[in-house]
Amino acid sequence: MSAEKRVDEDWKRRAQQEKELDAAKFNPSAAPAPAQAPAAAPAPPGAPAAPPKPGVKEGPPNPHFAGLVESLATQALMFMGAMRDPMTGAVHQDLGQAQQMIEMLGMLDEKTKGNLTKDEADMMKQVLNEVRIQFVRLTTPPPPGPKGPMMGNRPRG
Repeated sequence: MSAEKRVDEDWKRRAQQEKELDAAKFNPSAAPAPAQAPAAAPAPPGAPAAPPKPGVKEGPPNPHFAGLVESLATQALMFMGAMRDPMTGAVHQDLGQAQQMIEMLGMLDEKTKGNLTKDEADMMKQVLNEVRIQFVRLTTPPPPGPKGPMMGNRPRG
């Protein structure tokens, strides 16, 4: 065996261990799979695939999906001026960019409908609602104040 092959096999082993650790983080009651468990034999070519389960998908949320949603939401909040830029520490506001990040989250929500676990779908709904509400608060002008003198606002004379 060549040295490259051993490095590649080591990488695969470490990747599998990380995957098991991530799964354990999202589902602590599930025991990690043994490191040397035999893999299931692949289906022969032309054999029908197992039918997909109807309804909501099961299993731990995909940490990559959660990271993507969190990244887009963080960028939206940063462009709304609700967070400091992690690189510069400055607060700036660019509502056009914030709106674009929110639209990307909305597109991701639409494109992944029916393909998310319940936890992922709930997280997506919550994050999208929160950034949309924040955006509306920033872009909606406050209602006009009362006109004329009111109790307590009378000029003293």
